[in-house]
Amino acid sequence: MNGDEIVSVNRDDNVLVSHHTYKVEEFLHELRHKIHGERMKKWCKTGVDCQVLTPTQGWRKGKVKIVLEFCPDETESPLDSVRQEINE
Repeated sequence: MNGDEIVSVNRDDNVLVSHHTYKVEEFLHELRHKIHGERMKKWCKTGVDCQVLTPTQGWRKGKVKIVLEFCPDETESPLDSVRQEINE
């Protein structure tokens, strides 16, 4: 997500920022105040070493990182642009 995009979440799900509608850059700014310097780099860029226990696979080693990602409810199709041209 870009820093100037606006996020609005349910009040009950809100974390870090005192209001429920904010720019992505505001959320990341507050996150930086909670996680400083090298820890921020590890958690958001390179990831932190961890192990994950999956019932069918046992323990697996890897990294965990914090990511702010938008997943739209509707799926976008590569054919959307073609459909739009046909409808014009």
